[in-house]
Amino acid sequence: MFGKTLSDKKCYSFLILSPKAAKVNRITIAPPLLNVLAVFLSFAFLLYAYILYDYMMNRRNIVELQKLRIDTLSQRTELGHLGEKIATMEEQAHKVQTMEKQAIKELGEVKELKKTTKVTPVTKKAHLLTNKEPSFSAEQAFILDRERSRLISHLHQRLLELRKKALQREQNLKELQGLIGAQKSILLSTPSLWPVLGRITSGFGETRQIDASGGTRPHRAVDIAAPVGTPILAPAEGIVRFAGWGQEYGRLVCIDHGYGFSTIYGHLQNFFVKTGTRVRKGEAIGTVGVSGNTNGPHLHYEVCLRGSRVDPFPYLTQLP
Repeated sequence: MFGKTLSDKKCYSFLILSPKAAKVNRITIAPPLLNVLAVFLSFAFLLYAYILYDYMMNRRNIVELQKLRIDTLSQRTELGHLGEKIATMEEQAHKVQTMEKQAIKELGEVKELKKTTKVTPVTKKAHLLTNKEPSFSAEQAFILDRERSRLISHLHQRLLELRKKALQREQNLKELQGLIGAQKSILLSTPSLWPVLGRITSGFGETRQIDASGGTRPHRAVDIAAPVGTPILAPAEGIVRFAGWGQEYGRLVCIDHGYGFSTIYGHLQNFFVKTGTRVRKGEAIGTVGVSGNTNGPHLHYEVCLRGSRVDPFPYLTQLP
């Protein structure tokens, strides 16, 4: 409790009661000192309020910084995933580009083979790549922080769409390469090369005498005159099905070229291949001779298509 004294009204007295000691302590404070004390307490209160406010603001800033740090780490992770997807797309694009170059090269080879090969290849429908990749227009805009997640999601979606298109294009290229490879294989397996250069002395379908009795039969081959020892070349790729002696044609070689084609070579002086040997187009398989029933050195050359003998002349389209 406090109050003014009777003797000095300008001073303030404070009475402090002590129940245990049964004693009353009296403190007298002059008004100037009380004013100083009031100012000090007010300053202390304001300082405390400022410190408390500053603490709360710092606390809030720390929470926001932590949240921003988490968002930054999340965005770094997203950007890392985007980088991986972009690297995958670049690898995919390089792979597709390589396949396109290979397809163009093989198409050129097929065109060259068609110029020198008589064949009616089996046509198949191919899904040609006519779809063009969409062009992207440059957009200039200021992207706010709150839009980053939307942008990253959009980029993920676009990358996914591009990857799907790249995979589809790669699949189309594989199918196209398969068709080109099949056509190329057919062309390489179709007889087109002259086995020997020379004059055709007997054509396909001409009447031939069988023996001295006067019997005749049609000639199912062409005879190409050439000196003894002239190399005989394989007109196409294939596998030797027989290399040995034939009663009428002497030393004989038969080659299976696949796709229904086979060829026969008779009256050889000798042969360089054996049964089961795979030969390449232009490879020497033997030499011209006079073995078997013949009146002079020449090559008896037959072409068979699906088991039937056909005229070899239309297939003599390429010089060695």
